[in-house]
Amino acid sequence: MGLLMKLLRLSTRLIAAIFLLLQFATTPIAADMDGVMMSNGKMMMMKAGEPATAMDHEVKMSDGTIVSVDGIVKSRNGKEFHLQNGEMIMMDGHLMKGGKAASMGH
Repeated sequence: MGLLMKLLRLSTRLIAAIFLLLQFATTPIAADMDGVMMSNGKMMMMKAGEPATAMDHEVKMSDGTIVSVDGIVKSRNGKEFHLQNGEMIMMDGHLMKGGKAASMGH
């Protein structure tokens, strides 16, 4: 029974390690962080995670989400909300808060 328990513990640790690695692999890095962000009450275009220019026109994301110059987000399913300071919509339409993915269920 001792060998079986050791194998069970080892496989549990291996599964946990794989899960953690997958979490890091799916987290966007700064180079992938293109989108739009509300910063100090103004909408900014973001390139590689850094503010590039002020938004001067509506932007349509690849998933159909539309972001207006005043920070109103219209998701593809019809939900509408206003971005808060520090929130970012990635070019693929995902919402980011504090550098982490968040749901659009404002």
